[in-house]
Amino acid sequence: MLNTATIVCPHCQHPSEETMRVRVVERTIRCSECSETIEAPADKHCVWCAYGDIPCPVVQNAGSCNPYK
Repeated sequence: MLNTATIVCPHCQHPSEETMRVRVVERTIRCSECSETIEAPADKHCVWCAYGDIPCPVVQNAGSCNPYK
């Protein structure tokens, strides 16, 4: 399982390598460049699944970005 991902801020487009928390679904995080809050859209599991280059650890284990499957 991978727990480091590059997330791209939808506000300023800044890419940042971050460590994903393994047992927590993160719906929001703060951009390290512009300090805006990055929020996952309603149709995405978390910010990593929405804006990251790899899905979050929860989805990596489950195999789906749909939290309702």
